[in-house]
Amino acid sequence: MNNPSPARAASASPQQTGVLPLILLFALGLGFGVSFTLNKLATTNGVPFIPYVFWQSAGAALLLVVAALGLRQLPAVTGAHIRIYVVMALLNVAIPYLVLSYVAPKLPAGLLPIGLALVPGVIYLMALALRQERFGVLRFGGICLGLVGVLVILLPKASLPEPDMVGWLALSLVATLAFSLRAVLVPLMRPPATTSLSLACGLLIAATIIMLAIMAASGEWWAFEGDFGIGHGATVAGMFNNALILVLIFTVIRMSGPVFFGAVNYISMLVGVALGMLVFGEQHSLWVWLAIALVLVGLYLVNRGKAR
Repeated sequence: MNNPSPARAASASPQQTGVLPLILLFALGLGFGVSFTLNKLATTNGVPFIPYVFWQSAGAALLLVVAALGLRQLPAVTGAHIRIYVVMALLNVAIPYLVLSYVAPKLPAGLLPIGLALVPGVIYLMALALRQERFGVLRFGGICLGLVGVLVILLPKASLPEPDMVGWLALSLVATLAFSLRAVLVPLMRPPATTSLSLACGLLIAATIIMLAIMAASGEWWAFEGDFGIGHGATVAGMFNNALILVLIFTVIRMSGPVFFGAVNYISMLVGVALGMLVFGEQHSLWVWLAIALVLVGLYLVNRGKAR
């Protein structure tokens, strides 16, 4: 029996159109874009990156547990549910958040969303390898354009403020792979009749346990010591932002499907680049602006090919 593709799995349920899904999509894109700025604000203002990811997970988990208690949507604890919580905790929080938080002080905040805009293309390549999708010229062309866009940043010496940033930007692409693998696996693993709130809640509880173990192994503890400053504020804001993002991911996909959800990458990239310029005064070379244009066109082709 063949496993359904993420698109087919999502299409099995009625999909909504109208103003509400659009509002939720923009809220999700804004949350994604803001997260890059929060990462940099926290890790450049005295918050160690491992405890930062732990507190993001723990705080968001606490917020969603309270909400789940109030709405009677606590996460189920069957074997199937625990498996998806752990897989999502690793691929949606632990691996990508650790990587993005580690490289945040070393790169302009506006560069990181460019790599994550490749996620739809990488998802498509993974789905092709698993025979969940058919080959499409438009989508493959979009992937190639997105790859060229990233290479336009990585290869020319004048594209980045410092040559050493090339390695850190390449490392950040690990987060792209993790998010892409999550998107392919989750629709195949998601138990039926599971609400977005309970799924996000279970994910964050699992992520908190995983990050606590990583923090203990590293010996790098931090619990809001010192006067409350920018780093502390960014960490608290990250808790609320993380909780919102994870609930919206599952809600938007359930309401309108993965094709509509793919448009979030346009919003998050533009928000991330704009906030980097506004908050940190970042200025990008012509190479970076060319890369942004190539990635946006590539993203459009990937989503257009998917829709067709």
